[in-house]
Amino acid sequence: GHEAFTAMRARGAQVTDMTIIVVAADDGVMPQTVEAIAHAKAAGLPIIVAVNKIDKPGADPDKVKQELTSYELVPEEWGGDTIFVNLSAKQRINLEELLEMI
Repeated sequence: GHEAFTAMRARGAQVTDMTIIVVAADDGVMPQTVEAIAHAKAAGLPIIVAVNKIDKPGADPDKVKQELTSYELVPEEWGGDTIFVNLSAKQRINLEELLEMI
């Protein structure tokens, strides 16, 4: 199962123009997030980070941003060059902002 998803993420990074990394604001960075970042970087793709589920209790978008700095994804507002969009897909919050960034 996991190997199939790894292969799919690797192939996907080879056939796209950019990557949107979606991270749940209440869970933070997971192993598959790190893997997707590695595939995107290996392919030389620009990365946008969508911090989802900002409407959930325990959501901490700043924690996600801090975690991702370990992978050289530094938010623009912190002086980096990575676009981050805080959103809630379920509540349809900031979806237009994400589309504008794309």
